[in-house]
Amino acid sequence: MCAAGSLRIPASGLALVWALSLSAQSTLEPGGSCQVAGRVISYTTLREADVLWERRVWRTIDLQEKTNLPFLLPQAQVNGCLGLLGVIRHGLLDEGAITAYDPGSLGKDDGFRVPFDTEAVRKILSGLDTLAPNAVSRFTIKEDWIFDKQRSVMEVRIIGLAPMVEVRGEDGELRGHRPLFWLYFPECRTLFARWLAARQEDGDPVSYEGLFASRRFSSTIIKVSNMQDRMIDEHRTGLDALLESEAIRQQLLHMGFDLWNY
Repeated sequence: MCAAGSLRIPASGLALVWALSLSAQSTLEPGGSCQVAGRVISYTTLREADVLWERRVWRTIDLQEKTNLPFLLPQAQVNGCLGLLGVIRHGLLDEGAITAYDPGSLGKDDGFRVPFDTEAVRKILSGLDTLAPNAVSRFTIKEDWIFDKQRSVMEVRIIGLAPMVEVRGEDGELRGHRPLFWLYFPECRTLFARWLAARQEDGDPVSYEGLFASRRFSSTIIKVSNMQDRMIDEHRTGLDALLESEAIRQQLLHMGFDLWNY
């Protein structure tokens, strides 16, 4: 089990982030209908010299969208199964297998710099019913898109995950969302691989790790790495923001093909 504060990940630097191995975790043996014997496929070793192109991307997963409903409540509808937030709470407080990191006073620090201790996490979650499907309305993920010229492939690796809660004004109007904390995603993969999230048409179970690994979610890009370090909605609004988000998505999809031809 990784002790709180033992993991330090800088805000940038792909080679260092991906070189870190998965932390050893206390293992809850699969058993019952809500746990699966999921496996975690190790990332291929990546040399900095083989990185031809890279881009860091932030996106939100809105849990109100139909595609993302398994993150709210497992499709299996089995008593005792947990949504993603419940699994995260279990990993933080019951197993101590993962670490939550402070997002900062402005909620913009996603560099995994300051870990919360168990009591701080317990206090943060005490105001939420983590078993309620709507306790968290969305998740933000931070991921790296990178073209490995050695293998001629574009890879996407999720680096961070943050549960987001609504921020409302005194009038009850929605003012935005803020992160409860950030999680270092590679540290969470073993935990996520053990919990049932959905079932395929043939009845085979799919874990939360499986949902992320197979990209079985709908999301909106809210930021890409840039010199000003600004979000899309800081210089675009409404339809313009959606169009720019879609343009970035298309660019990422086509970039792998263009670089392969290069």
